[in-house]
Amino acid sequence: MNIKIKKESGFIYAVIALGFSSVIAQIIYIREFLNVFYGNELIFGLILSSWMVLTATGAYLGKYSSKIKKQERYLIILQIFSAFFPLVTVFLLRWFRYVIFPVGSMLSIPNGIFLSLTFLAPYCIISGFLFTYFSIALSKMLNSNQISRVYYFDTVGSIIGGFVFNFILIYFLNGLQSLYILLFINLSAGLIISLINHRRKAIILIIILFSGFLVLTFSFNLEKYTKEKQFKNQELIYYKDTPYGNLVLTRTGEQLNFFENSMLLFSTENISDNEEAVHYAMLQHSNPEKVLLISGGVNGLAKEILKYPVDSIDYLEINPVLVELGKKYTKNLERPKIKIKYEDARFFIKRTTEKYDVVIIALPEPTTAQLNRFYTLEFFTELKKKLNNNGVISFALLSTAEYISPEVRNINSVMYNTLNKVFRNIIIIQGGKNYFIASDASLNANITELVEKRGIENIYVNKYYLNDSNIKVKMNTILKFIDKNSDINLDFHPVVYYHQLRYWMSHFKTNYYFLFGIFFLLLLVFLVRLNPVNLCMFTNGFAASSIEVILLITFQIIYGYVYQMIGVIIMLFMAGLALGSLYINKKAKIYSVIKFLKIQTGIVIYSFVLPFILIILNLLGKNPYIIEAAFIFLILVIGILTGMGYSLTSKISKKDISSIAAETYGADLFGSAIGALLLSAFLLPLLGIFEVCFLTGLINIFSGIILFAKRKNYLN
Repeated sequence: MNIKIKKESGFIYAVIALGFSSVIAQIIYIREFLNVFYGNELIFGLILSSWMVLTATGAYLGKYSSKIKKQERYLIILQIFSAFFPLVTVFLLRWFRYVIFPVGSMLSIPNGIFLSLTFLAPYCIISGFLFTYFSIALSKMLNSNQISRVYYFDTVGSIIGGFVFNFILIYFLNGLQSLYILLFINLSAGLIISLINHRRKAIILIIILFSGFLVLTFSFNLEKYTKEKQFKNQELIYYKDTPYGNLVLTRTGEQLNFFENSMLLFSTENISDNEEAVHYAMLQHSNPEKVLLISGGVNGLAKEILKYPVDSIDYLEINPVLVELGKKYTKNLERPKIKIKYEDARFFIKRTTEKYDVVIIALPEPTTAQLNRFYTLEFFTELKKKLNNNGVISFALLSTAEYISPEVRNINSVMYNTLNKVFRNIIIIQGGKNYFIASDASLNANITELVEKRGIENIYVNKYYLNDSNIKVKMNTILKFIDKNSDINLDFHPVVYYHQLRYWMSHFKTNYYFLFGIFFLLLLVFLVRLNPVNLCMFTNGFAASSIEVILLITFQIIYGYVYQMIGVIIMLFMAGLALGSLYINKKAKIYSVIKFLKIQTGIVIYSFVLPFILIILNLLGKNPYIIEAAFIFLILVIGILTGMGYSLTSKISKKDISSIAAETYGADLFGSAIGALLLSAFLLPLLGIFEVCFLTGLINIFSGIILFAKRKNYLN
């Protein structure tokens, strides 16, 4: 009996280690792939879906683990592989991307699919396989169904891993150093299993591998080596993983280059861009005293603003590390009138009592759902309330100087019409970008004339380089292409993000209809093969991942991008899974299909009610305590329902333990994968948040009806 308990404890530790390492590896993999792919939500959804599909594949293969002879030996080998694969994968990914593809090139969706499946397969298949193996092994050991118990401890490991990464590792270690922790955790699990099974050779091997790894770690800077390979022909000055992205600073000659997630944010001494971003807007106000600058201070915009007799500049930058680099390596922030605030712009605008004469939005274009919230009707409406009389705002989109494609026309049309709902006057000045300037006061496109009158000394924005007549001709050309009947960009319906996504996809000569056709055909074949219970598990997984993404995006819209709270939301979802699973294991006395259908009904009701709750929360957006409490409750509820559904599914299924463990877990992961991909890439920008919630509810009604019709097959 004592030996059995010891072996059980060793398995439970291995399961917790599996959950711990899986969630951290997933976060790091996603960050690394986004660095490689210059990603948006489509790439994010693609990577997350690949992760879940491959893990589900591994879980399905795990059903055959009982046929393997000398299982303990192979279990130890898999533990060793799972320890080293994440580190090796990230190293190869960094190296492979810049050896095979030219620096700065974008990867197409087919290339993204191939690379994500190829690089994620080794670790994901092993982790999925181990989940099913532990479920089968523990069930045999205790002579009872232990699937939901393994699920519970795996989730507990994920909660611990999420907490450790979000609040400790990300602040003190880089990506590879965090993977060193995972290597130690997984090797320790392999060592414990080796000790339990008295595998002396395995014990010695693990100790040798760990010792060799320690020597390599302290004698060779792998992070620096891989970064230098990524930024060839540039002097690597600084690199750091931050909660908001991976920052890298390089030097080429006298120019400093600031990168975030491998994308060039800006280079110093880019005078023409700096002057255009500032002066087109500042010249529209007769006496700008107080200015709000949303990003862009490090690369010199604040210095350009100070050519005017302003009283102060409030400079917003969410990443303090970027500002620290700016202060250390440039002189662009060495002015007493510049007041730096480390806050999300949406959150700041909601709560500030300050009023501004000019607001310059120097953020990237709305290429992601996260960035889209700075280009919506709601944001512009909030921003207008913080303007003094005759206040001016400006932002920039991609230039239409060369060619106005249908996608670019749609982007500019949506943004023009959205601004037009808030401000009386709008002008678009075409330079290196299309600069949108809006105000209730009159606006003047005679830029060089205004520069002369104000006595501003510029290198580029002046009469020697620009011509007012040409500026007006270009502006009128753009306005002719504006579709006055286009949609309005809203927080809960991010249509401009959809058009940005289409513009990005237009760069590749790919037949997307063929790809989508293949995708939906394979999905249909998979769904037809599912039994009613696993079909419900699939739709539950779809609902869970969709609602989790919706809550994350909505939290950002209402509250602002507060990284720690988003980390808490993710962990609360995992906690909900654990609580739901624990309830079924400890408190539920009856396992029946009717009880499962009640949980399914709960998910449907949740999906239908959620939009109305979000509307109310948006109206109460100024009270942070109500918002935080509401989101904590909402994420816990969907987590609990999903955890209960999974655990109950494992109890009512009528197959053998290996089939239940593999197929139920696989259906859940496949559903989550499809939800993450379709919602992020297509459903959210096409339909909007509210419509997606209703669609999610309808999908779960459909699967619930099928299960109810077949309920006799699951009655005891």
